[in-house]
Amino acid sequence: MPEGPSDPYEEAYALIKEKGDWLGALNALEKRQADFVLFLVYYDLKRRGKRVRLGPRPRTLLLEDRPGKIAEVLVLSEGTIVRPLEIAEWSRLAVSDSHDPVVAVVDESGGVTYYEARTVKELT
Repeated sequence: MPEGPSDPYEEAYALIKEKGDWLGALNALEKRQADFVLFLVYYDLKRRGKRVRLGPRPRTLLLEDRPGKIAEVLVLSEGTIVRPLEIAEWSRLAVSDSHDPVVAVVDESGGVTYYEARTVKELT
């Protein structure tokens, strides 16, 4: 999953990894009007050695965990109000694209927690 040179998240990540330049990274994100919360999850995954890129839907990233195994990560901030049906619909769309749905919640201190987000069908 190659990242393009125009990817603001990869640009900011490179500034931190190569130069330790957090201020430069924040300026690059702000200049490109990129989502800082999304970047925190992007950074967390890249720091763990994961292959990650922007996802197909708003507030999402794609994570290639193993060859052929792709997770779609929905990024939320702690305290964000999201209707359960919105998450269920996003999960359905992710699964229909053969992605494993995962929700990442960024807390107030910048910590990230990941949750599997599969919909469950009623058994009849």
